[in-house]
Amino acid sequence: MYISKNIIETHGGIIWAQNNNNKNEEGATFSFSLPLNK
Repeated sequence: MYISKNIIETHGGIIWAQNNNNKNEEGATFSFSLPLNK
C-alpha cells in the first residue's frame, strides 16, 4: 500500500479505501484516480 500510494501521488493522483459492510463481503475496497494529461 505504501508503494502504491507513493506512485499514485507522484503522478498527481489520489488513493482511498472503503470498508466493505455487506454480509457477503469482507475486507476493504481500494480505489485510485489519476489525472488525464493531454
